[in-house]
Parts: sequence; C-alpha cells; structure tokens
Amino acid sequence: MPTTSYSSIKAPSSSFTNHPTPQPAGSSYINTNSPIPDDSNRTEEPINSSRQDTPEEPPQKDQYGHFHGSASGFVFLQFAKDRLARLPSMSLNFSDYPLTYSGKLPGILPPKSIADNLIRNYFDFGIATSRFVHEPSLFASYKLLYSNLECQEPCQDDLALVYMVMATGSHYSITNTIFLGFSASVRFFDMAQIELQKESSKITLSSLQARLLVIHYLLNHSRMHDAWSSFGIVVRHAQALGLHRRSMAPCTNYIDHEYRKRLFWCIYSYDRILSSIFGRPCALHDDDIDQEECALADDDDITVSSCRARGDVSFCSAAALIHHSRLTRLLGWVLREFYSPMRRRHSLRSLQSTALELETSLKNWQDSLPVYLNYMTLPPSAMSIMIQRQMCMLKLTFAHTTLLLYRPFILYSIRANARIPSELQQWFQHCGEKSVEAANMVVSECRYLFERGLFSRIFWLVNYAQFAAVGTLYMYSYLWPTSPGIRDVADEAMAEFPVGVKGDLVGQRYLEILKELQEVTANFNIPGIERGTMEGSDITSMDDLSIFDDTLMNYGDPWGVALLDTTVINEYFGGD
Repeated sequence: MPTTSYSSIKAPSSSFTNHPTPQPAGSSYINTNSPIPDDSNRTEEPINSSRQDTPEEPPQKDQYGHFHGSASGFVFLQFAKDRLARLPSMSLNFSDYPLTYSGKLPGILPPKSIADNLIRNYFDFGIATSRFVHEPSLFASYKLLYSNLECQEPCQDDLALVYMVMATGSHYSITNTIFLGFSASVRFFDMAQIELQKESSKITLSSLQARLLVIHYLLNHSRMHDAWSSFGIVVRHAQALGLHRRSMAPCTNYIDHEYRKRLFWCIYSYDRILSSIFGRPCALHDDDIDQEECALADDDDITVSSCRARGDVSFCSAAALIHHSRLTRLLGWVLREFYSPMRRRHSLRSLQSTALELETSLKNWQDSLPVYLNYMTLPPSAMSIMIQRQMCMLKLTFAHTTLLLYRPFILYSIRANARIPSELQQWFQHCGEKSVEAANMVVSECRYLFERGLFSRIFWLVNYAQFAAVGTLYMYSYLWPTSPGIRDVADEAMAEFPVGVKGDLVGQRYLEILKELQEVTANFNIPGIERGTMEGSDITSMDDLSIFDDTLMNYGDPWGVALLDTTVINEYFGGD
C-alpha cells in the first residue's frame, strides 16, 4: 500500500514562482518541494552592525513567570502599553478555571441507549479532522464494557479511551441531562482520568489516544494552561512509542500501522496550533520526523489483515485529517520563519520573499482540496454534518495561518517615526488586504454557525478564531479608515460574539478585550502615525530597514490566547 514518506520531503525552492501544487489526498506522493524549510541550504545574510546594535525586547511572562513568545498576545499588550498608554486598566482574572462538578459526580455508566448516542455523537460530530480512533475497535471495547461479563472487561487503557469518547460525545450533545451536555461530560472525564492514573510504565496506543482526547477536552473547558502542560506528556509518550518514525518492519496489523500514523499527525497538528496560540516553541521538530502520511481509507476499510485505500475522488472521512496535517506543516513554517529567533538572520527583503513563497504554498494547498472538502466552492448546506465540521476546521486553520503570515507586516506600519518607503507601500497594502480577506472568512463562517445555533462555547477554536479575526478588522479599520465596510463587519461580528461565548470563561475574556479595542480604535490616535498614509518617509529603500527587523517581528501575532493569562493586563494597561 503506497503512502507518502515524510523523509522524501525536500526544502522549498528558493524561487517561489515555480512551486508545484501538492498532490490530492490519497496520492502516493506529496510534492517534493513540500513546505518544510531546510536552513542548511539557505544563504544566511550577514548581520550588519545596525542590526547587532538593535536591542531585542525581552520575552513576555505571565503572573506565573511562564514564557509567551512573539506569536502570543502579550506582545500586543506591550504594544498597546507603548502606543495607547492612556488606556484605563482592565481588571481580569486569567487563571485556569476548575471543571464544573469535577470529582463530585459518581462514576456510573449511563443506560446503554444513552451511551450509544454518546459514542455515535463522537464519531459523527465531535472530532472533525482528528479521526485517530478506529471506530470498529472502539465499539468492540464498548460492547465488552456493557457485556456484564467480568472476565471480558476491557483493559484499563481501552476503558479510559471509551470514557473519553463518551466525555467528548456528551460535551457536544445538544441535550442537557445527568449524562448529556457540557457540564455532565465531566463525569466521564473523571472516570477516564482514574483509569489513566492506574497506567503502568508501559505506554499503549489506547492510553495515548485517551490522553490526546483529554487535551481536546481541557481546551474546550477553559483550562488552557492545564492543556499545555498535559500536551507535553502526550508528545513524550508519542516519541516513546516511536510514532514520529516510519515503520520499516513488515506490516502484520494494519489497524495498528495506520492508527499510529493518524495519531501522530493529529498530535503534530495540535503541536503547531498550540504553539501558535501561546507563542512558544513547537515540541516536535521536522528534522526528527520521517513518518508517512495516512492512507486514504475509512475506518471500515481498515482491518488487521488489510487496508483498502479509496480513490482520490471518492469520499473518505480521513481526507480532512491528511489535508489538515499538510496545512499545519505550513503553519509550522510560518512560525519558524517569522516568530522564532532565526528571523534575525534575514533582512526584511528576505522575509518578504519567504512570505510570498508561503502565500503560493497556501494557495496550492487550497487548490488541492477534494471536491467534497472545497469550502471555496461548495455550500455547507450541501454536505453532511460531519463534512461541514471538517470544512469548518480546515477553513479556520487556513485563516489562522494566513493571519499569522501577514499581520507582522501590517504592524510595521504602526511603528512611530518609521514610515514605509515607496517600494514597500504596495506590499504592505497587499498584506492588509489578505489579512482582511482571512478575517472575513472567519467572520462569515461564524455567522453561518450563529444562524444555525452552532456558534457556542463547545467549539474552543471557533471562538479563538473569531476573536483573532475581529481584532484584525478593528486594527485594519484604524490604519486604513477609508476602506469601506471593514468596521461595520467587525461591529456585526461583535454583536454575535456574546452568544458564542455564553458560559465560556475564556471566550468572555476575548469579548472584554475586543470591546476595549473597539473603543480604542474609534477614539485614540497613535502618536507619530498619520492614519491611512504611508508616504513622505525619510527611508528611501528596503535596505535601510534592516535595523527594524526585530521590532517588526517581535510584535508578532497580537491576538494570541496568552491574553488569557493574568493580571499582566493591569500591569500593561496603565500599571506603573
């Protein structure tokens, strides 16, 4: 069964004008110019004296002393302190919130008819692109659990996985009862935790699957720091099982073979997304990975003895996982080039060239989507609930990656007394327009969810993406006030936001910050900057801008979830 080897991936060509389109999901090979940069082949630009003399701003820390890098929101808070120092202080608490009823609900199983719905809800709706649990195998363990035969009870790792599947299914339930709903799901979460705490030194695929579902659950229940810490264990367990390496032995169990790959690529995607949100280094490094891509096969097509791959045009539930992992590799490339210390090696001209190469890769990724996942042409109403969820996840991740790519260049225009030379005016305007395009994509998707009653606290990434998009629109409307309709779109999205974050403590923080930003961008002027104009600069060429490279990229992503983190807002906004 041919699959794609990660080790066959080469560094991107230095020329971004001839970047091949990635192959569709299920093809034997991904493009050999896949977006994983290789610095060994990249010419390092000399660091001139002006750049060496430029002090690098210290990393930001929360009230616990935890590091938050330039892709997180602390840099925006520091920026706001510098430029909008007259803002009144905000009183917000940024700690993790306790799980509702955690440890207080008895560990009892629901009636089987309810449990059936929970399991079905998990596979049909709960996890969109992260399909790392083999459905027939899970149902086998589930049936053992309800067989009432003590001699056939599932092992503790399989039991923990069944409980976490129930917790996830309960979390996404539209009904609220003793066993169903956002709060009731804690019962099954606690039951799974008890089983995981019994874990011996032997790590199994089932225990790792359960632990990754724990991460998903914590993110959905306002426990971002807990999720970050727990994810470190998931990564180490995955490395201990060798999931990051391609198996060279003959395949004797196709279920184990395929779901090791699926689990790894889901962990990889979580790693890139969490790193972008917190602004911290990725835990998995591309040069340590040679794992293959997943096979384009549905769960029922994978048995112990065989794996029947689907054709490229036939519907397959695994296609979204394959395309999502390819997209998060692009996200990792963005983080590495624009938000890591290596950015200091390159001039603004080099960074612009890399951005253009990434822009091409993102377009190629979007063009490679199969028809049934093509959110650019296919109306969501034409597809099943599961496919709608998958399209939503792909769309939001694409928009998130796009915003991270362009926003550093937009923020450059906010620097006081650093007006942009004529040769860069068109590029910065282009970055602004592409950011607005991505933000509008998110706002449109959230409006669709809002109209269907699905814009709610149960989707942690949806609320984060909406927060980032609305913030971008307000910033853009301030910098380019003559652009029509931008602020109106942001205001309309803000009017819908309270519904989406009702009961979500993290989302409510987003809302408070956006309300502040809404007021600030309407009433405040940034000293030294004339809004809507970038002309008349004393800087005559791009080469004169190297001294500003660190300043440009240190501000990074101004909307990260690090805004969750604490009293530091009081310190930044008006604190002495």
